[in-house]
Amino acid sequence: MQFNKSGKALLQFYLLVLYIALQFIWWAYMMTILNREVHDLKLKLELSTLKSSDEISRAHIELNDRLHKKWLMIAGEGSVFVIILGLGIFRTHHTFKKEMELSRQQKNFMLSVTHELKSPIAATRLQIETLIRHQLPQAKQEIILKQALQETERLDMLVEKLLIANNIESSLYTLNKEQFNLSEWSKEIIARLNNSLLKNHTVITDIDDDILIHADPMALTSIVTNLLDNAAKYSKIGSPIVFSLKNERNHITLQFKDEGIGIVETDKNMIFNKFYRSGNEETRKTKGTGLGLYIVKNLVLLHRGQIDVKPNMPQGTIFTVKFNSI
Repeated sequence: MQFNKSGKALLQFYLLVLYIALQFIWWAYMMTILNREVHDLKLKLELSTLKSSDEISRAHIELNDRLHKKWLMIAGEGSVFVIILGLGIFRTHHTFKKEMELSRQQKNFMLSVTHELKSPIAATRLQIETLIRHQLPQAKQEIILKQALQETERLDMLVEKLLIANNIESSLYTLNKEQFNLSEWSKEIIARLNNSLLKNHTVITDIDDDILIHADPMALTSIVTNLLDNAAKYSKIGSPIVFSLKNERNHITLQFKDEGIGIVETDKNMIFNKFYRSGNEETRKTKGTGLGLYIVKNLVLLHRGQIDVKPNMPQGTIFTVKFNSI
């Protein structure tokens, strides 16, 4: 069985813990033996200088009492050592596990992002080569150019994700808030995405009119785009995606419903973590980097908003984002 670097480090850590435990047991054993030997020697010395039975009895009791106190002291110090050592082992083990999980996620991320970068680049190159090498009718040229533009937009979205995620991680992301009509803005976003991310799905919208919001339009674009992209990726082709925008009491609510594969309960608290994706990236059919939902949650929190996820019965997922009304 082969181990990666993290696995080897964890094995070495376990061996070190085993060595410390054995050394501690040996130390406790030797201290007990040494303490008993010292007690016996003192008892012999005391008894050799005493003559009456009362004096011998008192000396015996006194020495036994001292021995008992020393054993309690050894046991107390040993217990403190074991507790401190146990806490240290637990924290170190937990850190090792987190580092190994992060390493696995980063490996999956690199595999994924490499594939996602190569695909649009290769597709765009092929389309440009086709235009150069062949004299095609105008209509065919326009189709190929539109496809190349879609691939370029896909590449641009991926680069934008990487930049936003890096700025969030470095605490460099700042909001540029302004007041605008969220209703009209949402309709424009949906119309644009219908020709790219959502082209294989039926999008149903339920948008209240004239909802105003004070927010960062670029950040909101990233939130809506990532959640719609997530819905499209994990749903069957042709399945409906429902987007609703409502002004409810003191909150503006955006909701995204799909009829996709859903999210298992154990993953609900993990899906917003950076790089997190269920399953193995090398065998996964669905494309993705594990950055989309991480970006969404952080941008929502920067707006002092809330995000929630729950099952869409009987199948799929519902993401709900809430912002404070103006």
